[in-house]
Amino acid sequence: MEIKGVLFDKDGTLLEFHQMWLKVSQGVVGVLLERYPNQSVISTECLLSAIGVSGERVDNSGLLASNPVEDIALAWFEILIPDCSPTRFIDEVKMLFNQQVEKNSALIQALPGIEAVLIALKQNGFKLGIATADTKAATLYSLEQANLLGLFDFIGYSDGDIAPKPAPALMEAFCRQCGLTAGQVVMLGDTVSDMKFGRNAGAISVGVLTGTATRAELAPHARLVLASVADFNPGLLDMA
Repeated sequence: MEIKGVLFDKDGTLLEFHQMWLKVSQGVVGVLLERYPNQSVISTECLLSAIGVSGERVDNSGLLASNPVEDIALAWFEILIPDCSPTRFIDEVKMLFNQQVEKNSALIQALPGIEAVLIALKQNGFKLGIATADTKAATLYSLEQANLLGLFDFIGYSDGDIAPKPAPALMEAFCRQCGLTAGQVVMLGDTVSDMKFGRNAGAISVGVLTGTATRAELAPHARLVLASVADFNPGLLDMA
């Protein structure tokens, strides 16, 4: 079937992941520990480890790499045991993440060669979309800061109102909005969750090595694995 749409993960696929999200998650944890001083015996390292961060390394299967903020907040809720409802704590953590993204806006950078590839795909008539585990506010802000926002026909995010990846809901929304079927779409991402998301929806999954996963982790779940989105063109699928 002819490929007519390309759906991308955001962080680690289109945007630099490591510096940005390490700094953001560290900032959120710092604020939470200040707000809940009765939990001072809990360390920064403890909260970061709960979401898959160890030093400067982010686990490809950890919450920060693949899951929406709601999942991160619930993991921290169980550790901190704050004197509020889970719903209120989730909203607080979402707000803190959004604030930290804006505070660290200088770290929001498109990966090398990304803009040129997106423009070329657009000029060749492909529908382009985003499927991210990030919140709406942080997604729109990040894409605008990276000067990529206007290149997409669809922007899908996980903000508590749609099943997150690897469930196929974001792919289905992209296809509805752009008049496509999943079989006409390529999904590009940097995590195993992204690859499973594409396959669950019936799309072609292509992995990239600019994020948290290795080739060995991505390859069993992907049609092919590239060094970067900058190396992608639909013709590669015919040779895979």
